Amino acid sequence: MKPKILISRCFSQPVRYNGGIVNDEFINKLKNYVEFLDVCPEVEIGLGVPRDRLIILEQGSSKRLFQPETGKDFTDTIIRFSKDKLFSLSELDGAVLKAKSPSCGVGSTKLYKNGSIVGKTSGFFAEEVKKTFSYLPIEDEGRLRDESIRKHFLIRIFAYAELRDLCKSTAPKDLVYFHSRYKYLLMTFSQKILKELGQLVANGNISLSEKIKIYRDKFYEAFIRKPSMKRQANTLMHIMGHVSKKISSKERSHLISLINKFMEGKIQHKVVIELLKSFAYRFEEDYILIQKYLEPYPEDLDV
Repeated sequence: MKPKILISRCFSQPVRYNGGIVNDEFINKLKNYVEFLDVCPEVEIGLGVPRDRLIILEQGSSKRLFQPETGKDFTDTIIRFSKDKLFSLSELDGAVLKAKSPSCGVGSTKLYKNGSIVGKTSGFFAEEVKKTFSYLPIEDEGRLRDESIRKHFLIRIFAYAELRDLCKSTAPKDLVYFHSRYKYLLMTFSQKILKELGQLVANGNISLSEKIKIYRDKFYEAFIRKPSMKRQANTLMHIMGHVSKKISSKERSHLISLINKFMEGKIQHKVVIELLKSFAYRFEEDYILIQKYLEPYPEDLDV
């Protein structure tokens, strides 16, 4: 199930204000693994390529989308376009927009007042995306250069894509299997929500359709905040529990040592994961091997 992602068109076509195209290594790779819908708000409201630059201007308590060279104000136009465009979309799993853009920047766009830069803000289209899809990951390519933000984004979009597929199910066993596969990923992000979802799945007094609806909303909520290293280490220790009595004392000590080194930032998470997988294969621990925690998104996207 490929994630459905909204992407700024300038990552694939020369539609920037200066006629340029943005060549981003990560986004080029990501496009091979997702279904993407591209959008260029500035072109779609009728501005040409190339075009005079737009800025976000602070006026009192409001912001305006202004074109200094022409003196034109496009605020109402882009807000109307954004609302109409987003109303027509469904089944999105996230968005990657253009950093610093007055239409698409995610907290990275320059804010002007009286001819000077007074801070940073989000572009008008990006703000509407965040309002409309508040439960989804909305990032720009600048923020995705941060490894922790990028990994969090990838975990969410691939989990949400599978969740969309689950929402079409009419078989109770599909919900049980989905929850089983996401147990340790959910544990990492929110033990509280993991417990609530486990109780929900086991509740025999709710129809499947209602159960999946409640499950969906809580699942989205679980992944909003990035987990700490301590939470990651706790999950790794829980997974280790499946093989702890089957491995030698030296192997057990080595694995615990690696988990501690990971928590201290001395080794990569992948090192511990690969060792756990090797033990799971050796002892045929299928419950470990089905866990999305081990590979929540395609390995090739770990750039």
